[in-house]
Amino acid sequence: MRVFIAEKPELGRAIADAIGGGQKDGGCIRCGSDDVVTWCFGHLLELTDPEDHDPTAKQWAMERLPLRWPIEHKPIKDKNDQIKLIKRLVGQATEVVNAGDVDEQGQLLIDELLDYIGNTKPVKRILISDMNKKIVQRSLDNLRDNKEFYGLYQSALAQAVADQHYGYNLTRAYTLAGRAAGADHVLSVGRVQTPILGLVVRRDEEIRQFVPYPFHVLWAEVRVAA
Repeated sequence: MRVFIAEKPELGRAIADAIGGGQKDGGCIRCGSDDVVTWCFGHLLELTDPEDHDPTAKQWAMERLPLRWPIEHKPIKDKNDQIKLIKRLVGQATEVVNAGDVDEQGQLLIDELLDYIGNTKPVKRILISDMNKKIVQRSLDNLRDNKEFYGLYQSALAQAVADQHYGYNLTRAYTLAGRAAGADHVLSVGRVQTPILGLVVRRDEEIRQFVPYPFHVLWAEVRVAA
């Protein structure tokens, strides 16, 4: 039995429609006795927090920085039922098909789940960029080995971990420094958020300080003897 794990329900329905003979069964669609299509609702997992590994990490103190903790995942609170269903279906499967979106996040979303549930079954990858039935059927005929996309998974995971560690540590560092200087609020710092905010603030400041002045456009006509 093949189990297709789509990134979202609408993609799962498109795959089941392309396979044909689908019958809805709770959080999945069974297509005959050989194929089952199930789905995520975006990310079903999130990275663990430092407090999940060390309760004392809840205490904000400069001497505790930088925080370091294992790279592990935990279920998002309202996604447990779907995770259990996918784990059960994968346990019954002979082959799993990663049907995440065709990008780094789509690769990450399914691969992190397969790692979390301890999958040991062979995994294929289906690349679907259009939910048109004929295009999906063409993709079904061109499954690839999911190992080919391991680099995408690791790239997306590294970005997620970097974002989390950067944000947690620098937010605490700046907030604690701010409190020492009299501030009484959290100073949020993010790998993407902070540089973009800096660009916006700098541009606003340039606009506020703009001073109009007259200028002239000069034209010159030059004639050269032949």
